[in-house]
Amino acid sequence: MSCHVRRLIFVAALAVLAVTVQARAKKLTVGVVQTVIEDTLQKNRVKLTHFIDQAKERGCRLVIFPEASLYWSDIATDHPSKADLDAAIAEIGRRARLTSLYVIFGSGYKLTDDGKYNNWGVVFDPSGERLVFYRKNMEVPRRFFVDGVPCNLSICSDRGYLEHSDLPCLVQGSQIIIDTSGGHGGDDGRPDLRWIRYRPWALRTGAYVIVSNPVHDDTDFMGHSPWGGGSAIVRPDGSIQASRLYERDVMIVEQLDVDLATRKEANLRRNHPALRAFWDAGKELLEKRTVPTAPDVRPLTSTPRRLKIAAAQIACSQSIEDNVQRILMYIGKAAKQRADVVAFPELAVTGARREDILAADKPELEEALSQIRKAAKDNAIYVIVGCPGYDNGARENCAFVIGDDGNLKTRYAQLGAKSGDLFRPGSSTRAMWFTLKGVQAIVTIGDDADWIELADLAAARGMVVHFHLSYQVDATAEDATLRKQRDLLMLSYANFGLVVNAADPSGLDHPSCPAAGTSMIVSREGGHNKPAPADVEYYLPSLIVATRQTPRANNLDLKRYWRTRNRKARSEPGWYEWIRQGASLIAGE
Repeated sequence: MSCHVRRLIFVAALAVLAVTVQARAKKLTVGVVQTVIEDTLQKNRVKLTHFIDQAKERGCRLVIFPEASLYWSDIATDHPSKADLDAAIAEIGRRARLTSLYVIFGSGYKLTDDGKYNNWGVVFDPSGERLVFYRKNMEVPRRFFVDGVPCNLSICSDRGYLEHSDLPCLVQGSQIIIDTSGGHGGDDGRPDLRWIRYRPWALRTGAYVIVSNPVHDDTDFMGHSPWGGGSAIVRPDGSIQASRLYERDVMIVEQLDVDLATRKEANLRRNHPALRAFWDAGKELLEKRTVPTAPDVRPLTSTPRRLKIAAAQIACSQSIEDNVQRILMYIGKAAKQRADVVAFPELAVTGARREDILAADKPELEEALSQIRKAAKDNAIYVIVGCPGYDNGARENCAFVIGDDGNLKTRYAQLGAKSGDLFRPGSSTRAMWFTLKGVQAIVTIGDDADWIELADLAAARGMVVHFHLSYQVDATAEDATLRKQRDLLMLSYANFGLVVNAADPSGLDHPSCPAAGTSMIVSREGGHNKPAPADVEYYLPSLIVATRQTPRANNLDLKRYWRTRNRKARSEPGWYEWIRQGASLIAGE
């Protein structure tokens, strides 16, 4: 047999093997371990090997442990040397090889015996080869594969960085996103906020999101004991496949249907023309370490002032005339309460029925907006209202921001529009921005809530207030919880934010689409280990009004905002330049 023929046979065999692996990977059995982390390296090493063996017995292919599950210096009573840590990590690698499992875990580790313990993430494959070894808050690990399925790893607070949380999924195709957390990962102290970081994360990427989080027996800053826990597997639609709350030393074993991880949302976001250059630069930096050249971006500044904002949660009918009259009435109500601005739902002028949107022609919509502009001027109040708009004959889902002088401040067309032939996606990020009495603000619409980069990059640029217009109904209580979490996560980048959703229209003579209400005004208060004040969220019907003091620059100056500051201080400062580039794109340079 010739060398050429043997090579062809070898290549064909590899192709068959690749197809076999891919076929096997359609279903992937995963073990997610929720431990109580012990106070010595040896105790944790024994615990990890026990669970690895148990995962093998239960048919797992991948087993995941929490952050610092092998060694947590803050808890430990011993002080192992670098050699001790290396030996323990190597033993876990040998156990991965003996059981033929992929193993993911975290460990405190130091580069020298005199060095400081830092948290590292480790991934071993079934041959015992170490695929990932990365230091939290310092490095961005590349994707890895589990039987051909692309995955990426984050450690706890690293999930707050776009380059960890979303970039690998958007540009490298990750179908499984894994967070090894160490504290309040899955549990934020309130049942309606549980998994707030993870359920919207899965929804906005169309990938599985898995969190492994330990249980702590002491008392946290909110007075909870036990605390932590909340390990879970989240499906790509944001639903919980399996979870544990405070159970100690347990393992979730579930089979993942990898075909469900279509990454549909990730592809929409990655390929939008307004943001493609940002994601392209991130891909270059992630894979080739090519640092993008960012313009000299100056953060936008705001005038400190007390702003009073109102959310008008109105019900919409099929009649534009009726909707406009209701809008005018609530403009007057908000003005009587001395609000600076009042916001109305998405598609408030037409309602959300497809037939009504298609029937509304340009002159009719312009007349409606003319009446609203006059009311804004007469009442000396800013108005933000959802209404279809036309650009060169194409229909767009728009938010119109009208000043207290009646002039149009901006017309934003929804970037995340996906209503097929009903709306063309918008193309301008600059159109999100307007100045509200000297305060930098943005407006977004509907499914823009899944485009977390809009809020993240706007915050880096200096956004203080975020207005979000919505028209949604919840089929189940779980849908309502997920919508609330999605909206709160989006608003968390602003100092002061508002989501206004349409009210239930069933009581109207000619109701538009069903809607769920539950609008809210939120303020970013507290922080890590600092409980938020009790009065910073408002969940009320009809007209919601709240007043807050705005800062000069949202504490998000590119040199000071903690996420951006940490990027600059890392061993890979290219990520700071990447965010600078994104901050320039988000305002339209």
